[in-house]
Amino acid sequence: MKVLWRLGERGVVAGAFLALPLALFVLGVMVVVTALQAGLWADMHALEEAGLVLTGRSLALPGGAALPYLGVAQVREGSAAAALGIARGDVLVEVEGVPVERPLAAWSALARLPGPRREVPLRWIPRAEALLGALQTRAEAGRTFVVLAAPAPQAQDLGLRAGDVLLALEDVPVAGARQLWEAAVRLAREGRLPARLQVRRGEETLELLWDPRRSGVLPVERNAWRAWRALLTRLGDPRYPEQAGLLPAFLGSLGVVLVMAAVAFPLGIAAAIYLEEYARQTRFTAALEVLVASLAGLPSAVVGLLGLEIFARAMNLGRSILAGGFTLAVLVLPLVIIASREALRTVPRTLREAAFSVGATPWQTVRHHVLPYALPGILTGVVLSLSRALGEAAPLLFLGAFLYVTYVPQSLRDSFTVVPIQIFDWATRPQDGYAVVAACAILVLLGLVLLLNALAILLRARFQRRWAE
Repeated sequence: MKVLWRLGERGVVAGAFLALPLALFVLGVMVVVTALQAGLWADMHALEEAGLVLTGRSLALPGGAALPYLGVAQVREGSAAAALGIARGDVLVEVEGVPVERPLAAWSALARLPGPRREVPLRWIPRAEALLGALQTRAEAGRTFVVLAAPAPQAQDLGLRAGDVLLALEDVPVAGARQLWEAAVRLAREGRLPARLQVRRGEETLELLWDPRRSGVLPVERNAWRAWRALLTRLGDPRYPEQAGLLPAFLGSLGVVLVMAAVAFPLGIAAAIYLEEYARQTRFTAALEVLVASLAGLPSAVVGLLGLEIFARAMNLGRSILAGGFTLAVLVLPLVIIASREALRTVPRTLREAAFSVGATPWQTVRHHVLPYALPGILTGVVLSLSRALGEAAPLLFLGAFLYVTYVPQSLRDSFTVVPIQIFDWATRPQDGYAVVAACAILVLLGLVLLLNALAILLRARFQRRWAE
C-alpha cells in the first residue's frame, strides 16, 4: 500500500512539474502562429497606402460553375495606383509575375518581395468601358453585334478602327461590351492570353492577336509602424479588411472597463472588509458568503442575460456603455470580494491585537494597519479581475453590443463595441484579410492583458517592499 501511495505521489509531482512547461509551450505556439498570421497586415496596409483596395469576385460560367478573380474595389485619387491608370472595376491578374485570383494571393506575393521599399510589377485588365474604347451594340438579322465607335489608344495600336465589328474572342461570340470583358477575364485566369480577336471590317474578316492586359510598376513601401498605428487610430471601413480600424472597439472597451472598475472595485473591497473585519458569523453572513461563491461560478452568458433584463430594459439604459459596464461589474464583483478577503486573511492577527491594545478603533486598525498589509494581494486581485473584464465578450453580446461600430462613442449612453466582440466579428467573416486583422486585434488584446498582469506584479512587489521597510 505504501508503495502504491509513493508511486501515486511521484506521479502527481511529475504531472505538476510537466504541466507548466507544457502549458507555456502550447501558449507560445499559439502566440507565434497568431503573430505570423498578423505579419501580413503590413503588406495589406502597404498596398492600401499605395491606393489599391482589392476584393474577391467571381464570374458565372456555363453549368453553374464560378470562376474567381481579383477585382479592384477602390483606387484613391492622387495615389500611386491611380497614376498607373488602375481604376475601380479593373481586374488584377498578376503581381510580380505571379497569377492572382484572391486578395490573399496578392498580399502574399507582396510579402515575398525583399526590402521595405519595393517596385511591384502589376498586370491588370481594365473595366469593360475602358477595354477597347467606346462600344455600341447593333442588331442585324436577329443577332447582336458590338461595333467599335471610338477606339482607345490600345485598340489603335492593335490596328482597330472606328466602325469595326467585334465578332468573337477565341471561342466566345461577342454580343456586348460586358461579354467581351468577361471573356477577357476568363482567358486571363486560364492563362490563354494573348488571344485571337475576330473582327469584321466591311466585307473582310480579320483575326488579331490581342492582349487586353495592361502593365505597370507600383511603388510600395512596407512600414509596420504605420500599419499598426493606422489599425489602432482609425475608425475603419467594415467592407474592406485593408481599411480596418480598432479605435471604436478600443475606446468602447476602455469606457466599459472604467465603468466596471468604478462600480465593482469599491463595492468589492468594501464588502470584503465588512465580511472579514466587522461581520459576525450569523445566518445572514453565511448566506452572503454562499451567494458570493455562487456568483463567482455563474456563467458569463447568464450574467449577460441578467444585465439585458435589469440594466438595458428595466433601467432603460439600452445598448449603452453604462449597461455594459454595470453588467461586467456584476461579473467581476465576486472575484474582487474573494481575492480581497484572501488578502485580508493573510494579515496576522497579532497586528490587529497590537493596534487595539494602544486604543485604536476598528476602522483605524483597518485603515492604517490591515489595509496597507493586504494591499498587494488586493491590488493583484483587482488587476486580474480587470484583465478578465477586458477579454469578456459573451455577456456583452447578450446585452446587445454591436459587432461593428464606425464612430467613436461620445458619452456613456452611446452604443458601443469592444475588442473581443470586434475580434469575433472579424474572425467569422469569410473574406480574405479578416483573419489577418483578427490576429492583429488578438495580439493587441493579449498585449493589454500581459501589461495589466505585469502591472499587478510590479504593484505587489512595490507595496510588499514598502511594508517591509
